[in-house]
Amino acid sequence: MMNIKYETESGMSLFKGDILDSFVLHIPHASTHIPNLEGFVLDKVQENINLLTDWATDKIFDVDGVEKIITPFSRLFCDVERFEDESEPMFNVGRGFYYTNGYDGSELRKPNEDLKNLVHKDFYLKHHELFYNTVKERLNKHGVCHIVDCHSFNDNPIVPFIEHSKSPDICIGTDQFHTPDYLLNYTLNYFTKLGYSVEVNNPYSGCIIPKPYFLKNNKVKGIMIEVNKRLYMNGNSVNDEKVDQFRKVISRYFSDL
Repeated sequence: MMNIKYETESGMSLFKGDILDSFVLHIPHASTHIPNLEGFVLDKVQENINLLTDWATDKIFDVDGVEKIITPFSRLFCDVERFEDESEPMFNVGRGFYYTNGYDGSELRKPNEDLKNLVHKDFYLKHHELFYNTVKERLNKHGVCHIVDCHSFNDNPIVPFIEHSKSPDICIGTDQFHTPDYLLNYTLNYFTKLGYSVEVNNPYSGCIIPKPYFLKNNKVKGIMIEVNKRLYMNGNSVNDEKVDQFRKVISRYFSDL
């Protein structure tokens, strides 16, 4: 990778060095590990893991030379991508950071405020502290940090308030404040030129930004890449050969920067 001088539209130099060092890959939903099964409706757990896990995203987005933050526990236990309060859109359907309901609205975990507070303190907040410090380090070093929010999604999305027709191969999520045109255009063109169907903010939108920087510091830049599971899974089974093929596609996305 050659050194690249990154400049704003005004021509002011923000970054000099290996641009990959300014990137952080956030991979929140790859794990199936549930540290504590207390309160879970056990006969509902596996079905929800099957549908809600972003299978193999820790392998697909395993890019040499790029920092990765991989959440080591299942989103069923603690979903670090959710807002921590009632401003979270999924809060009202029992799927805020602390799930009480499964994908179909049925009870997944008994309400328990003490356990919820413990999960918030020991898992949610610790994850976001790591995330913030990782981004802060790059921001201090380079004057800019690029976050790629790494996900996969079911061919038929299971979010209750999403209307959709045919799902694309790739969904790109953006934020009006934090997603620059150069990163969106590069991402859109890269996957489109490879023949994938690509849509922006459909069926999912947005990208994760550390709370202290959210809507406050546009030097922290972000984009979400969602991969349709049909590209690398056969039904409920991960196809290792397809995972490896798509990992190479993602690696080239970064090497071509």
